[in-house]
Amino acid sequence: MAGSWGELQNLSLSESELARCEPVGDERKMQRAYCPFHGSDRQRSLRVNRETGYFKCFACGAWGYLDDARERRRADGGTLRIGTHTRPPQRAYKPKPKPETKPELATLMASYRAALPGSPGEAYLRERHIPLQLAQAVGVGFAAPGTWPNASRDWRRGRVVFPHTTPSGDVVNLYGRAVGDAPKDKKHDHLPGAKGYFHAQALADGSGPATICEGAFDALALMAAGAPNVVAIFGVNGWRWEWATKTSELILALDADDAGSTGFRELAREARLRGKGVAYLEPGAYGTEKDASAAWQAGELTLGAWEPLFPHDGDTPTPERPESPQERQDEPEPTPTPMASPLSWSDALERCEGLDTETKMLAYEMSYGYLDGGPAWMASLASELREEVTRLDASDELPEPLAKMCFAWKNATYMARNRHPLELPESWQKSDSPEGD
Repeated sequence: MAGSWGELQNLSLSESELARCEPVGDERKMQRAYCPFHGSDRQRSLRVNRETGYFKCFACGAWGYLDDARERRRADGGTLRIGTHTRPPQRAYKPKPKPETKPELATLMASYRAALPGSPGEAYLRERHIPLQLAQAVGVGFAAPGTWPNASRDWRRGRVVFPHTTPSGDVVNLYGRAVGDAPKDKKHDHLPGAKGYFHAQALADGSGPATICEGAFDALALMAAGAPNVVAIFGVNGWRWEWATKTSELILALDADDAGSTGFRELAREARLRGKGVAYLEPGAYGTEKDASAAWQAGELTLGAWEPLFPHDGDTPTPERPESPQERQDEPEPTPTPMASPLSWSDALERCEGLDTETKMLAYEMSYGYLDGGPAWMASLASELREEVTRLDASDELPEPLAKMCFAWKNATYMARNRHPLELPESWQKSDSPEGD
């Protein structure tokens, strides 16, 4: 059951409404403004062609014409309700600490997986309608009383354990959910250190859309219901874009509360800036419950078919649903072959110029969003792109999604260096420039 933010096509915007969106740029040619249709108050994602009156938001896809342009063209106009925009303080960029691979936790997790069948953990999963076969396929285990590493958080009935992993499958942390009705201070426990994802491997190959949820039991519920490539990010603030470079489409299945709604909108806008398609599960998919796990346990979880919120590269077909994890058989991991020579960053920036004209135009649109993000945001994006580039061999072709992002970053950097400081977004005022080519 997919949702949308309404019909965002052929809309109308008056001059007074546009003025409240704080436009900047040439009043006779091209302007950028905050988008009133999806409530943008951090990035000027709305582009307005003053000569034709045509506007489009590259974040939410809304498009239409200014009222005076409609009068000139004698076109039918839509209606627009707009509230007062208030701008929050600028947030400083704080990179998430990179999780470290911990072989000792991988060994401990293997013992927990072996202990799951026939344990109180299996019974607890059964109560939540999660098949043992599914839990085993995605690496769930059971920590018997006295075996949990954090002795102060040990629980008399044991814990169902979920591994925090990276997309390559490395274990970086563990999450244990107390079996039964444990007190609040005992219910959840993540070991100290940076977090990963549960089932992050679903992001590794980029085959089909990835379903993003907040909690591990939400992930199991969505897997059981047949959602594709499910990943739990352990809270709306846990997302790492550098782990999703191979994923071109996201299905957001966040909790139906204020935090989930805010996280959904933020992830959706960020995804669009990276040229990714986005769909989402609306609250009705959970029935009367607030999340996927509770809805699955109550028999109310309904996925149905999803529709794109922000189509990828202008495509609108509903994505095909791949096999769910419990339907797939484990396959041996291919043996990696060493690279003769990694692709350099300068070569990647040169190769991205070879994109076709239509893809370049999409990248140009993305570059305005990159510029609005400010120097710290662009530097963080450059770090992500560099890391992905160095994984390629010099003889490999630069994948089109990565090439498009590199082109957009390169163009945004060019604009930042060659524009007058007063023509740059506020995020650039009194800030350092991003790293160079």
